[in-house]
Amino acid sequence: MPQVIVDPNRCEGKADCLACPTDVFEMREANFSELGFMTRLKVRVHGGKQAFVVAPENCTGCGLCVQVCPEGAITLSV
Repeated sequence: MPQVIVDPNRCEGKADCLACPTDVFEMREANFSELGFMTRLKVRVHGGKQAFVVAPENCTGCGLCVQVCPEGAITLSV
């Protein structure tokens, strides 16, 4: 089973990963206390949300999320 990881210090919440055909991701309020200063600023500009993996069992390993993420915040291990 593939493992999907979102790096919260890279994710700016642009929601491109929601293109996932199996609905692995969801946009939620960011946990600002865990983020670096610059990331906090960027996330606030994009609405204060970040991507979270909510259904890892749905991941088929297609890699679309990795391709469309403009920040390179998503990694996929097979």
